[in-house]
Amino acid sequence: FLVFDGDDAQKGLRCVACQICEKECPPKCIYIVKSKDKRIDYKGQGQLYPATFDIDLSVCMSCQICVEVCPFEAIKMDTEFELSNSDRFGGLLVDKHQLARSNEHYRKIHPTDAAESDANIAAEKAKAEAKVRADAEAKAKAAAAPKPAPAPVVAEPKPAPAAPAQ
Repeated sequence: FLVFDGDDAQKGLRCVACQICEKECPPKCIYIVKSKDKRIDYKGQGQLYPATFDIDLSVCMSCQICVEVCPFEAIKMDTEFELSNSDRFGGLLVDKHQLARSNEHYRKIHPTDAAESDANIAAEKAKAEAKVRADAEAKAKAAAAPKPAPAPVVAEPKPAPAAPAQ
């Protein structure tokens, strides 16, 4: 499943469409299309997101390589293993809307891992906020600092006129 933070499954999705999981998936059952636009993340920066994120569960072998390679802790394995379906192809192709699960769900099924993920994300967020504050303070300090007086202009002496030739 895809983890999202907050109340909105689409705006809070942790996935940034880096496509590492898609490239590393042995059976190639993950399909991602990056968005054309960006949305603002918790760092205040524009971030891509998946316009399309599909997993073909009929091909997935639940190896969890996608979970291990995700640098954003966005994709996790669920505890739901019974995936039998009367529609072999359509019912086992799931999109980002079906895959999205809240961080609360993740905390319920994997409390230790979720606590570690939350701590990592909180530390990263605090680091980003501290950098923004430090940059703002540096700008304010530079703006408040008195500007040095311009150096006086010293006129160079003019050379003496040459003596008339006799």
